[in-house]
Amino acid sequence: MLDWIKVSDIQDIICEAGCLVSDIYEKRNFHVETKGDMTPVTEADKASSEFIVRALKKLYPDIPVISEEASLPSYDERKKWKYVWVVDPLDGTKEFIFRNGRFCINIALVEDGRPVFGMINNICDKEILWAFADGERGITRDGEESVLEASMEVPSRLRVAVSRFHLTESEMQYIDGLKAAGYDVELMPLGASSKQCMVAVGKVDICPKFGKCSEWDVAAGQVLVAATGGLVVNAETGGEVLYNKENILSSPFIMFSKRIHEEIKRGNRIFLTPDAEVEVKNDYLGAQRNEIINQDIMEKQLAKELIEFIHESPTNFHAVANAKKELLDHGFKQLFSGEAWQIEKGGKYFVTKNHSSLFAFEIGSGEIASDGFKIICAHSDSPTFRIKPNAEMPVAGQYLKLNTEVYGGPIMYTWFDRPLSMAGRVMLKSLNPLKPATQFVNFNRPLMVIPHIAIHFNRAVNDQGNPLSKQKDMLPVIAMINETFEKDNYLVKLIAEEMGVNKEDILDFDLTLYEFEKGCLFGVNEEFISTGKLDDLAMAFAGLKAFVNSEKCRKTKVLAIFDNEEVGSGTKQGAGSPILRTIVERIVFGLGGKPEDLYRAIHNSFMISADMAHALHPNYVEKHDPTNHPVLNGGPVIKINANQKYITDGDSAAVFKTICKMAGVPCQEFVNHSDMAGGSTLGNILLSQMEMRGVDIGNPMWAMHSVRETGGVKDNAYVIKAFTTFYNI
Repeated sequence: MLDWIKVSDIQDIICEAGCLVSDIYEKRNFHVETKGDMTPVTEADKASSEFIVRALKKLYPDIPVISEEASLPSYDERKKWKYVWVVDPLDGTKEFIFRNGRFCINIALVEDGRPVFGMINNICDKEILWAFADGERGITRDGEESVLEASMEVPSRLRVAVSRFHLTESEMQYIDGLKAAGYDVELMPLGASSKQCMVAVGKVDICPKFGKCSEWDVAAGQVLVAATGGLVVNAETGGEVLYNKENILSSPFIMFSKRIHEEIKRGNRIFLTPDAEVEVKNDYLGAQRNEIINQDIMEKQLAKELIEFIHESPTNFHAVANAKKELLDHGFKQLFSGEAWQIEKGGKYFVTKNHSSLFAFEIGSGEIASDGFKIICAHSDSPTFRIKPNAEMPVAGQYLKLNTEVYGGPIMYTWFDRPLSMAGRVMLKSLNPLKPATQFVNFNRPLMVIPHIAIHFNRAVNDQGNPLSKQKDMLPVIAMINETFEKDNYLVKLIAEEMGVNKEDILDFDLTLYEFEKGCLFGVNEEFISTGKLDDLAMAFAGLKAFVNSEKCRKTKVLAIFDNEEVGSGTKQGAGSPILRTIVERIVFGLGGKPEDLYRAIHNSFMISADMAHALHPNYVEKHDPTNHPVLNGGPVIKINANQKYITDGDSAAVFKTICKMAGVPCQEFVNHSDMAGGSTLGNILLSQMEMRGVDIGNPMWAMHSVRETGGVKDNAYVIKAFTTFYNI
């Protein structure tokens, strides 16, 4: 027995490290980096490692320490060591990041390549398990100490624990072999070394691990399992699992509980060498397929929700009204710019401007100056045609068309020959002449069409195109004129009838056209979204979805949906106005902050400017940059421009890449073809008001500014995950 190892000392160390990790876990906005092997590391990993290494060296100065987050000495030096501490300061970093509640701290002592002492702090289950190789062992649950024992209860099914993130094909074949032998297998996807703890106490029967893992993932658990009567074998040799090897990687292994070990000792060798050649119905692979199918269903459901949101948002006014309803349903309180604001920590609020832009915020639990804001920005408007005053235009005494003005930069010929409707805002008389009443209207039926000229009148249209006049060619026909037709004030009468108001009460209106037909999914596997206004209601929808479903955190979360981006943002409700800066100021000052706190809050904030991006076009590959051309369903796109048309730089791109990695979604990069000028978006305009860190991103799409745009079903789900992760950290 290693009587010079004092269990209580190691418990104190692993318990204190657990408190460090838990404190960072509760902060939610912890820092995450990517290591050289593309695995994530958090500030919790580093803090725990530094503490444990320092504490062990103080207690046992003559014993070296190997920690996952510390530099590894050369093998020539290590192979001379008789004893070495092997430490995983945070086993289950992905579980920690994804907040799955399964992460541990592992400390093991290795003697001549064999683990002789192990301790695991199973943090989320509030238990510390320890054991020596000679069998002495114990467990502390909620401060109560007892002997660590393995249950011998025989369950109805064979319980096999597998990794939640890293299940391999060979492990599935092993499971197939058990099924072929007649065992009813219950798969238990678990994170980190909590699997090994459950094997030790008999809650799991078998834990196979054939994929890549490191010695610090296994050593402590091996001692616990062996000390409780279980067995750990090298899956390649059938012998021991050894440590402090040159590559510090663990051998493939299988852990068996005491109950299964007893069966093996009685001669049941099937657990060691199951026959995987027998054809079986692999329920787990079926479950995997079902999971893929369920994932596909979820992605398509989200895409259908996006299509519905866009269909119910034919104008910027309706988009904001729908977002407002969603916020109210989730307990947010509406504030008004002309009234005093009473805000408090944890409060959920929103304010609108001009009925066409919206700013929602949830006050974080931290200090506003040091924690700052997490902001996602999008816009509510899309290119369209606005109906002019005195719009009625009779033609040859037979047709009535409406006079329109182009809003933004639509691809105009895509609007021809489609059933169109109109919607918008109507201003009505009120008791206050400075504040007319506002109501929204949506005719929600096919009212008009912009007819294209027949090919017979322009035989060269397919070869030479048809230059379009905004004033002549793009006017919609709404009605036939007959003997009883009253063209004077026709449109006002139509509006009054639709709204059920007196036409004399209508003072003015902001009405625009929209395509009447609802969007849809298409493709052999319904992998594409076809609808209008993806630019930029797709980003507004994703931001709203993430905002209302994300968790409370220390930073103050903000969702900003601006108007008028398509015409330069230079309005009181656009990104070129000081409106977001004003709201940020009111939040800081409303929480008792001073100007100095405002400046610090802005410095400690991060903004995602979310506007759609161009995907590689299958028919115009040459229009794209040769090495940076995102594709549909390849994940959200980071937009980069050397001349700062976008706000992205190396720092902010790294942040968004990390967010996507944390969310488990891919991301892509877009740079313009160097011979072509690109567009701009909200980011730079916003940063003229506040010098905040930020990144320009968007989902990839085809036919931007067409009446019917195309996006990816997966991309919609991906960006919602990324935005939710951003709000959660």
